[in-house]
Parts: sequence; C-alpha cells; structure tokens
Amino acid sequence: MPVGAFEDDAMNRKRALKRLDGLAPVVEEHLDKIRNNPASQDVPHWTREVEGWICQIEALLPHLGQKTADGWASRIEGWKQRLGG
Repeated sequence: MPVGAFEDDAMNRKRALKRLDGLAPVVEEHLDKIRNNPASQDVPHWTREVEGWICQIEALLPHLGQKTADGWASRIEGWKQRLGG
C-alpha cells in the first residue's frame, strides 16, 4: 500500500460521512413535506429530489466501514418505505 493510501481512504470516509450528515436532514425534511402535504402539486418534485439524494447516499456507502454502511442502508430502506417504494 502506498504511503498516503491509508490517509486518502480515511479522508474519503470523512468526506462521505460529512456529505451523508448533510443530506440526511434534507431527505427527512422533504419526506415530512410529502407526508404533511399529500395533495400538493409539489409532491412529484419532492419525490424525485428525495430519490436523487438517496442515490447519492447509496453511492457513498462503499466509502464507509461495513458497520456504518449497514446502518445507513437500514436508514435508506426506511426512507424508501416512506416514499412508498
């Protein structure tokens, strides 16, 4: 393993966690909007945004440790259920 490889992996994990921590509240906020305003014309837009953010989050999971990734995968599954899918 090259000298800086471990540091790069750790930094990628750190960046991934920071991004996840930034996206999660936005996902929750939009899921709440959908739940609280089911007749809104914005529901399809909010749904697409949440689906996009979930895809981004799923793409970050390989940069995490297995235990952390499993926790996020469980959280993602809950979000998908709330979306109805």
